[in-house]
Amino acid sequence: MTVIKNFKENRRIAQRISEIRPSGLRKLFDLEYEIAKSSSQKILSFGLGNLNIPTHSEIINELKEKLDDPVSHRYSSNAGLLELRESLVSRYKRRYNLDYTSDQVVITSGCLEALFDTFLAITNPGDEILIQDPTFGYYANQIKLCGGKVIPIPMNEKFILETEAFNNAITPKTKAIIINYPHNPTGSVMDRKQLRDIVEIAADNKIILISDEAYEDIIYENHIHSCAAELDYDNVIVLSSFSKSYSMTGFRIGYALGPSDLISSISIVHQNNTACASTPSQITANIALRSPSSIQASILEELAKRRKETIKAFTLIEGVKLTNNPLGTFYIYPNVKGTGMNGSEFSEFMLHNCQVVVVPGNEFGNSTDDYIRVSYGFLNQDDIIEAGSRMKSCL
Repeated sequence: MTVIKNFKENRRIAQRISEIRPSGLRKLFDLEYEIAKSSSQKILSFGLGNLNIPTHSEIINELKEKLDDPVSHRYSSNAGLLELRESLVSRYKRRYNLDYTSDQVVITSGCLEALFDTFLAITNPGDEILIQDPTFGYYANQIKLCGGKVIPIPMNEKFILETEAFNNAITPKTKAIIINYPHNPTGSVMDRKQLRDIVEIAADNKIILISDEAYEDIIYENHIHSCAAELDYDNVIVLSSFSKSYSMTGFRIGYALGPSDLISSISIVHQNNTACASTPSQITANIALRSPSSIQASILEELAKRRKETIKAFTLIEGVKLTNNPLGTFYIYPNVKGTGMNGSEFSEFMLHNCQVVVVPGNEFGNSTDDYIRVSYGFLNQDDIIEAGSRMKSCL
């Protein structure tokens, strides 16, 4: 890919693109590909936030039957299939006692589109949007593309957003804050009291709160997830997806739900962006919502086993430590400073010497250069054990 170095002289390229930092992940995975061609050892990757657990056969078999119906070959309504939106309304009533209507839900092509549509719907040029640091890298890029200003808020050592740091970041230009729990990249979760404090500060300051809850079902050790909208129905936009909960990453189905005025604006962006999400994928999502709870339980059971092995593999490495208990997602976020390397150096060392891929913390913000993100969604337990053995030997 050619990098445009001088945007002022290249009038074909929008100035906003100059604000976007090229992803270091691309460089990492290009390097991984080159090493794989010349290495006799299998590369073991903790890199991508993907799952190698197949979508359950019950869901796929029912989808195959539905595909014979010509309705599945057509556009859906812009907001999404009514039956899917109604199923989501029922889910949020049953699980969180929230009274949404189908008009307060818009189905999108993954949670990533829901994010972008939301930022476009609420952001005026110069508006400040607060984000956690570290956090999912696309937040900052999307905000910049929408003309907003990114304000990172460093979190504490356990990767919880503290109220004092939130308060200190607020200015008259603050339009919204986006929070993400369970948290990518650290695996941290927020308890109900901590979440309530953040929600109340946002409401008191008339700041829209966007809650990315894509990992709400990937939680361990009996932690109970609280939906931010339970604590403030009128000021919270909830974003989520089917990718993680049902191991459906390739189906690209997400959604936004919230107050009518905000969702109607998000829907306008969605109509002009995507028209509608894939109809077969929406049908699959509705099948998943009606599927037995044992399907989600089996995914979580497998991930819990991988989590245990991953924590063991990395914390047995001298100089590597966890500063938090990763109770959610399929990530851990160790500090590697004790090895004498920062996250980038550790990542390159492991790839070149052990054929093990981890992601440096500087891909997720400015405050965690000494950390790495480790994703155990795409490696089975035996591969995780093998990766741990390799790393210990290399060091």
